[in-house]
Amino acid sequence: MAAPRAHVYLLLGEEDLLADQALAELLDRLIPPGERDLNLDVVRADEIAIADLVTLVDTLPFFGQRRAVVVKDADLWKPPDQERLASYLDRGTPPAALILVARQLDRRRRLYTTVRRLGEIQEFPRLTLRQLPAWVTERVRREGRRIDPDAVDALIALAGPGLRQLSLELEKLFAYVESLDRITRRDVEAAVSRTSERTIFMLVDAIGARQPGEALRALADILHEEAPPYVLFMVARHFRLLMRASLLRARKRPVGAIQEALGVPPYVARKMMAQAEAFPPSAFPAIFARLHEADRAIKSAGHPRLALETLIATLCQPLPQAAGGRS
Repeated sequence: MAAPRAHVYLLLGEEDLLADQALAELLDRLIPPGERDLNLDVVRADEIAIADLVTLVDTLPFFGQRRAVVVKDADLWKPPDQERLASYLDRGTPPAALILVARQLDRRRRLYTTVRRLGEIQEFPRLTLRQLPAWVTERVRREGRRIDPDAVDALIALAGPGLRQLSLELEKLFAYVESLDRITRRDVEAAVSRTSERTIFMLVDAIGARQPGEALRALADILHEEAPPYVLFMVARHFRLLMRASLLRARKRPVGAIQEALGVPPYVARKMMAQAEAFPPSAFPAIFARLHEADRAIKSAGHPRLALETLIATLCQPLPQAAGGRS
């Protein structure tokens, strides 16, 4: 493939794994690997002044056909800096290729419209929950293997929706199953890291079973990875989802409808349904009152871990039913 002429490019989006792959492919088109030591500069937007960037982009190649300058985190530029760069680009095609990488960029501003007019924009939005299973299945297929649908659901639920983390966990899975060509849900549950999200399910399972010792051990595992305020946020978010699942279960909605309503993978919807058996709708006013008390304690008392441990211990006690609720 013929190398493209000097140009300006924008790789835009939250899915950084896909953006990194696109960057690697673009550099392969622009500069042979043997010429990159002299003809490739990679900088961060918050570490270089626009005037210095213009100097780099205006520099001719050394012992090669072309140069490229990659600017990562271009969305960190303040509007005046974006305006200065847009003015420079409007003067004409620069000597070196300029590649901007950003998670987001205001499409109303001049820099975005200038790049769209003069160059090439590739966008990498975060994949939706509907798109993730196909991505995982295709990634496994390229490895010459197969993966069961429920194993795909479990992987997404345990590793989260980010492609970089999913890719890392898939590499661990491939090593775990060795020469086997089929990956099962049991393989996923054995090989994938115990992430905070997964441990939240363990924590709530233990609360529902009224097992304070197990619940506190799960809490300790989460606190190894996350700060107490964020742990409380995760627990509160989980109980909000669980309340919705409990209400839908009380209305005898099927798992598919609950999955759609909650916006979660099927594996998570099934876990929510199972946990909802221990938490009828009438239990949630008391749960949220205790979550609110824990939030105030974390912000005011200065002992966030103790506040969380107290919360978990009280949630493991029989929960009072709301007035008029079912027992």
